[in-house]
Amino acid sequence: MAGRRKKQNNLTLEEQLEAVEKDIAECKEHMKVLKEKKKELNSQIEDAQKERLYKAVAESGRSIEEILEMLSKEDSE
Repeated sequence: MAGRRKKQNNLTLEEQLEAVEKDIAECKEHMKVLKEKKKELNSQIEDAQKERLYKAVAESGRSIEEILEMLSKEDSE
């Protein structure tokens, strides 16, 4: 963005407005890309946590049903 535009003082008010509107549109597009990246990263984090939990259950030697039963007992206490 910087260096591509003419100096603002050489532009008419309408041209300045146009430049600002263009900058806003670029920022909105960049925000859209960043939000999608955030969504993907959150999904990857969630998948890693699920995998970690599954490995812990498998290494414990207990079944998933046993783990769920233990958790439900803790919730009711």
